[in-house]
Amino acid sequence: PFDKILYNRQQHYDPRTGIFTCSIPGTYYFSYHVHVKGTHVWVGLYKNGAPVMYTYDEYTKGYLDQASGSTVLDLTENDQVWLQLPNAGSSGLYSSEYVHSSFSGFL
Repeated sequence: PFDKILYNRQQHYDPRTGIFTCSIPGTYYFSYHVHVKGTHVWVGLYKNGAPVMYTYDEYTKGYLDQASGSTVLDLTENDQVWLQLPNAGSSGLYSSEYVHSSFSGFL
């Protein structure tokens, strides 16, 4: 889950679980941007338990890398979307006071 929420007025994103739950059916745009440091990262965007897409970053020692992904999804009521690291060996997500990762979705 992301620990800093910039906008979640309708409360469709649950900050405890990191899951977005659709309450208004339609076509949604989702994007994510992550920072990488220390080891590689492999991020998956999932819909209802099935992977929609993956992003992989091969970390370069001494640098702060970035990885991003975006997609358009048709959602029905109660569909769920979230980010997940499918491999514990590729878990190089990084954040600090001024370095943040993001996950966004909108109708």
